[in-house]
Amino acid sequence: MTIQDIRSCAHNFEEALFPAMELEISGEAALLAVIFREANRITACLFAEDEDVAELQEERVRMEKKRRRGTLTLREEKLAELKEGGGSLLEVIRGIRVNGEEYEFSSGSGGRMEEYNLEGRGLVYQLIYHGVSFGFLEERPMSMVQYLLMELEGEYEKMPFSEDDLKTLEIITAPRHYHIPVKQKIKAAVGAQDGKIRKFYCEKLQRQIQYCINHIELADTLSEMKEKYDKMRAEQASRELDFTQKDYEMLMGYLQEICPPGMRNLQIEYECEEASLEFYMKKQLQEKVKINTGATAFFLAGRSARKEGMHGKKMKVCFIQYPVEADISEIELELLSAFVQE
Repeated sequence: MTIQDIRSCAHNFEEALFPAMELEISGEAALLAVIFREANRITACLFAEDEDVAELQEERVRMEKKRRRGTLTLREEKLAELKEGGGSLLEVIRGIRVNGEEYEFSSGSGGRMEEYNLEGRGLVYQLIYHGVSFGFLEERPMSMVQYLLMELEGEYEKMPFSEDDLKTLEIITAPRHYHIPVKQKIKAAVGAQDGKIRKFYCEKLQRQIQYCINHIELADTLSEMKEKYDKMRAEQASRELDFTQKDYEMLMGYLQEICPPGMRNLQIEYECEEASLEFYMKKQLQEKVKINTGATAFFLAGRSARKEGMHGKKMKVCFIQYPVEADISEIELELLSAFVQE
């Protein structure tokens, strides 16, 4: 690293406001440190707490060792993915509102305060030079701090608001999605269900989420998809379809991994307004993760013939890509995780 490297990453504050304002954005604490003009662009810079990178890296190494030894279960792998799936505030922030006027962001970038991150650390040094207080982040390790740079739409010859105007500032956000663990074990018979209302607690939203399983159906995925694609190939002579014999054979290979001949897949039909649910077979989650299996790269979504559930809510479907016997009558499921929207 040279001084020129550091100099090239420094920002030119032609005009700057230093609010050092602590905010809450989608339940997370953040610090609006500076809004500055550079040429005809205006950029807002926020800082927020981040996860412990070293701890995440240690966990990744541990999981990879288990994978290579052939002892890593699908359940362990999926739960480990949830720990890393928090998402960035960049996915949520859409702009700012000052004195009732909205300024949308045209682009955004950011990163962790790693030692090699010259831009992020350079920003910190510049802001310290300008006397900016970092509030709740002052004593946090640098490795657990992230910065976000959001550029306002449009071109500006001067700053469109003053420091006093920033007292009215609001952050404009989009609804945030959280991928959270649930870990509820369920025993049920195949077919229509009893309509029992079940619940799980979402710590991110600090509230209970209700759901109801309506039906558990058996799907002959291989036969249904083969019929669909055989028909498509028969029609290919009269239509321009980019679907070759190689594509067809690869697809059938994937399908036979997911649903071998004579086997079935489970389709869980449920009602839940606030979340999309991820069910797995208990036996499926206990299996050891294989490296580079074809079926893991293939996605299928179930479809319900019923638009509305027994409680009058929109029907949703979780399709389980795991083969079960065609005559199975009782199953052991786990609601492992859920996508919850604010």
